[in-house]
Amino acid sequence: MRTMVIAAALLAGVTCTASQAAPPPRFTSDAVWHQDIRLQRPHANSRTMISTLAGLGGFGFGRMQIDFGLQIVHAVPGAPTRSIVGFPTTGDYYSPDCEPVGSTMPVPANAAIEAQPGLACDNNNEDCHLLVVQGNRLYEAYRANASGAGGLQAQCLAVWKLDQRYAADNRGEHCTSADAAGFPIAPLLFNADEVYAAMQVANGDLGHAIRFILPNARMASRPGGVKVYVHPASHAGGPSGPANSVPYGSRLRLRANFPVASYPPAARVILRTLQRYGMVLADGGNIALTAESDRYTTHKWDEIGIDSRIFDQAVPGAPVRVQDFEVMRTGPQIVETYDCVRNAEPDSPSAPANLVAGVTDIDPRQALRVSLQWTSGAARVDVYRNGTHVTTLDNAGRYSGLARDTPGSWTVCNADTMLCTAAVTPSATAPEPAALRRTAPPVAAARVRTVPAAVRPGSGGVRRGSPTAPH
Repeated sequence: MRTMVIAAALLAGVTCTASQAAPPPRFTSDAVWHQDIRLQRPHANSRTMISTLAGLGGFGFGRMQIDFGLQIVHAVPGAPTRSIVGFPTTGDYYSPDCEPVGSTMPVPANAAIEAQPGLACDNNNEDCHLLVVQGNRLYEAYRANASGAGGLQAQCLAVWKLDQRYAADNRGEHCTSADAAGFPIAPLLFNADEVYAAMQVANGDLGHAIRFILPNARMASRPGGVKVYVHPASHAGGPSGPANSVPYGSRLRLRANFPVASYPPAARVILRTLQRYGMVLADGGNIALTAESDRYTTHKWDEIGIDSRIFDQAVPGAPVRVQDFEVMRTGPQIVETYDCVRNAEPDSPSAPANLVAGVTDIDPRQALRVSLQWTSGAARVDVYRNGTHVTTLDNAGRYSGLARDTPGSWTVCNADTMLCTAAVTPSATAPEPAALRRTAPPVAAARVRTVPAAVRPGSGGVRRGSPTAPH
């Protein structure tokens, strides 16, 4: 959730403050990560692949463990930016896979690199991911480390448009990202706030696939060191395992009859998610699952009963093992050439425009009904009154709701962005726009979004056992 303060004096009418009490950023509901895979048939070779992986030792360290090191920073518009400095040298930067050296990304003062308190990271030996979301843009840097007052060393900066649906090969075939599989990272994480929210719903889940990693020597490659991947991956890092193991990009589903009810409530949310949406093989390393640190979240991992070893220690008689999963069919193996061909960037939707508004008195409460009408805009829009968020809704070009004092100043924006109409203050005596009469159902006033107070840093996330293999 985010609070946006809209100032009529600004051209776009918008500034923004970011709430840290939010789920990780998400793509649109039709993205591959949100596909419910319960009814899909597994891969014809699923049993062989799982058996091979189990024989190699299964998950890293032989258990399903959780890494809490990754941190997602929310940046307000106008936040400080840093320019990308190629690391270790400009020639080592992943190009054309990633945004060009010299590109900028927002880096707020409170930003923190993976498992670090700030912007200093040993990027010679660690992954050092820096994940920043600003509106509908997600910035993900790999091997990041602050350089001077305005630079940021990185070996890759990938920028994702959260309001767009990407092709099966993401940003381009054979193209990496801040994750070796070419995946986005932040949308595949889970955090304490979204797990807590799902716990309040009967049989709740997270609604998206989860990122997981394996040691490179346990991921499929072909004889002669030929590396392979499957969609939705667009790249393979350094897999070196036998050909009949699990390839980069694989989507695994937890078996339907796994004893989920034996686990504590928060763990059940994650397990149901693995049954319904699965997990996707994103990178090389030893700690299987990656969650967001609770540094910026309202709820804390220890509060909801999740620790790094919950899936191999909480229920000794039923630990979560590789053998409890099936490999799903996601397409044929693709031989990695490392010859990245970037896809054309999808166009961003235009801003809502031509906002008109009318107001009608309603007795006996003496409330005002405000009816809005506009053109264009994204599939989802935010409605603001006097700079305070009222509601987010599917864009039908109209909205009707109550204002309990004065009409106020209204603005409509593409959801989670600064692409907005000009602010409109309807007259209290103006009629409703004719096109809206008898067509727009009343919408109850929504709760105002607020920014929670600052919270303590997260405690004791478990780091990966070894640096990620080369992208």
